[in-house]
Amino acid sequence: MNHEVLEEEAVLRPATRSALAELTSVPGVQAPPRRAALRADKTVRVAIVHDWLVTYAGAEKVLEQIVACFPDADLFSLVDFLDDRSFLRGKRVTTSFIQKLPLARTKYRTYLPLMPLAIEQLDVSAYDVVISSSHAVAKGILTGPDQVHISYVHSPIRYAWDLQHQYLQQSKLTNGPKSAMARLILHYIRNWDIRTSNSVDGFVANSEFIARRIKKLYQRDAQVIFPPVDVEAFSLCTDKEDFYLTASRMVPYKKIDLIVEAFARMPERKLVVIGDGPDMQKIRAKAGPNVEIMGYQPFKVLKDRMSRAKAFVFAAEEDFGISVVEAQACGTPVIAYGKGGALETVRDVSESRPTGLFFDEQNAESIIAALERFDEHVKRFSPVDCRHNAEQFSAAHFRERFFSHVRAAVPALRTATLPPYVPYKAEAAAGAPRILAVDQSGVLGGAELSLLEIVKALRSRIEVVLFDDGPFRTALAKAGASVEVLEAGALRHVRKQGGSLPKGQALKGLVSLVRATAKRARKADVIYANTQRAMVIGAFAGKLARRPVVWHLRDIVSPEHFGGKQLAIIKWCARFGLAHVIANSAASARAFTELTQFDEKRVDVVFNGISAAPFDALRTVPQATLRQRLNLPQDAFLVGSFSRLARWKGQHVLLEAMVLNPQMHAVLVGAPLFGEDQYEIELHAFVAAHNLGERVHFLGFQHDIAACMCAVDAVVHTSITPEPFGRVIVEGMLAQRPVVAARAGGVLEIVDDYENGVLCTPGDAHGLADTLAELRSNDELRNRLVRNGYQTALSRFGTTTYVDGVARILKGVAGR
Repeated sequence: MNHEVLEEEAVLRPATRSALAELTSVPGVQAPPRRAALRADKTVRVAIVHDWLVTYAGAEKVLEQIVACFPDADLFSLVDFLDDRSFLRGKRVTTSFIQKLPLARTKYRTYLPLMPLAIEQLDVSAYDVVISSSHAVAKGILTGPDQVHISYVHSPIRYAWDLQHQYLQQSKLTNGPKSAMARLILHYIRNWDIRTSNSVDGFVANSEFIARRIKKLYQRDAQVIFPPVDVEAFSLCTDKEDFYLTASRMVPYKKIDLIVEAFARMPERKLVVIGDGPDMQKIRAKAGPNVEIMGYQPFKVLKDRMSRAKAFVFAAEEDFGISVVEAQACGTPVIAYGKGGALETVRDVSESRPTGLFFDEQNAESIIAALERFDEHVKRFSPVDCRHNAEQFSAAHFRERFFSHVRAAVPALRTATLPPYVPYKAEAAAGAPRILAVDQSGVLGGAELSLLEIVKALRSRIEVVLFDDGPFRTALAKAGASVEVLEAGALRHVRKQGGSLPKGQALKGLVSLVRATAKRARKADVIYANTQRAMVIGAFAGKLARRPVVWHLRDIVSPEHFGGKQLAIIKWCARFGLAHVIANSAASARAFTELTQFDEKRVDVVFNGISAAPFDALRTVPQATLRQRLNLPQDAFLVGSFSRLARWKGQHVLLEAMVLNPQMHAVLVGAPLFGEDQYEIELHAFVAAHNLGERVHFLGFQHDIAACMCAVDAVVHTSITPEPFGRVIVEGMLAQRPVVAARAGGVLEIVDDYENGVLCTPGDAHGLADTLAELRSNDELRNRLVRNGYQTALSRFGTTTYVDGVARILKGVAGR
């Protein structure tokens, strides 16, 4: 226990429990007398209850600051499926029985009828103060007469109250037996919600808007404490440029489509859109040439555009609206829909020192009028005024107000002081090694997606070095990883298929990379090389830094995949600098040991782990909706190919099968990545020569592979040379689509022919065409493959087994 905690405990020791028995003035609360005595030597125990822990969003940012106010508190939640636990300061969470129910990780919301029962089973009877952070059922936690329960309400459960009808419409539950059942459940939830409001001693609302909801529903007053905004992460910028910005998750209620539609009708004004989500295609379709849709961007890019924008446009009705405050923190005025929390965070032009203006209707016409009015008043908006207004919503201000409110409500805490805020840095578990992961690519290929799963799980003790920038770096940063890009120079042009060995500038680049990697490796216990070029750099860097090197082998090292010189380098590096090898299949391991004569005891097979969450999240989305989003035909039998466009991946085999089978369409997802543009040209030429233009759909690179797979009827794997693993096969199984794969390499360790997939001879277009025709006509076969394939993917290729296997090996090597 550190010094600050010991001091805090000394402060929190009250004289008697009678102090806790008296509740000071909290709006709407009449404090009853409390009889039990609190021993002078006992610390005030605090429990914090949150609805569910599955992501890090607005409610969790509030929870983060509440935990910072009470660092010794214990945490409770219905479920806890967090990957990144740093905002909880590494605390363990006590969960309910829902945690162990089937598909709870992705389908926890479907257990809504059980949530009131579940929250009541969490035992907080040993605590003196209970703080609930509630937007659903957390405020229903059971407390006794000698406990103080303060509930910070993000909102009364929306879909049970004023948003019920909207919820039923979006869920397609407006009529029928399911609708009747849903309405009955929501009626029960409302009754329970009102009853449990009586057990709360004091309500805190995140805005006046929510306070009015609380008053209307519970007939209780609430103290307003605005949620924390990381104002310090943004800096004042007084130089504005001639463009507008909107940034948000692209979901219907955010109304990004209305903003884009308005700007499409004003070609003289430029709009920048940052964000991603299910409405992306709909929004792109409405965009004109004056609208730049950037998609998801890392924080650095968002901050830059937000700082330089002429104004931030916001069309949603939010309870609070954090992005509105973030824009003002940059000195950027806001044009917002005049309803909800924005009314409390933006000063309109009718006030002195305005920071924005409002529009009255959620439609394009109203937005256009607001933009014209903004131009009339533009000189009245001062970046300094915007920044000053935003500072009242800072995290530090939240902690001060919330801690003071709790202290006032609990006299036993009257002498307590707010703990100093210390940014949390997760510490590695005792005995866990520090890891330097090295990868050559900035592209999100199969190897990089697999490494991403490792990084998410071991984030607190792993740093990543890349030799190229790109989407992979963005994905790592989004996952909260520590990542650095080193300049590869001429080395980035070296391919595993062969070519000249690096000379001159390339050799200079090699030395530079080795030194830079070795410098970072000295802070680690083990180097984890994820790709072949990274392994070569890692082997030399390991010798310089005196650190063991583990290569995660994701290739079959044979002449079919590598040039002769590259094979010689692999063989030499294996003897020179590798401590251990992790192979992604027995086929990969076998080829490696045959080439290098490496000690088989230092080679382990760990199958790639692939998360089911992105696929399970689409279970309720109709296939027609996904096809419409991707601009694919609704009624055709679609066969999907998912990999980069490369000759050895065999997309041409699928196109040849399409010629033989006119009843099908082919969907090609992927782009040429490593100088393979000529192959893409050949594929397009083949399509044109055989009049396949209406039946072959090139979708290019796609971020949402799960949505693309769920949009097709079958998934094919057409590699003409042996695959080391075949990630796309497992993904197809998770998408619950029948899979057809080439009979070679690591594929044979995944697919049992005609049980969980169908195997075909590599390069045999006729055999592939016949198999696809059989799949199309045989419902029983398709259903069997889907059922067995999904179980195979879950049981053999889950992320937990994968991460545990890799972590175990890295720990063992580091400890030698």
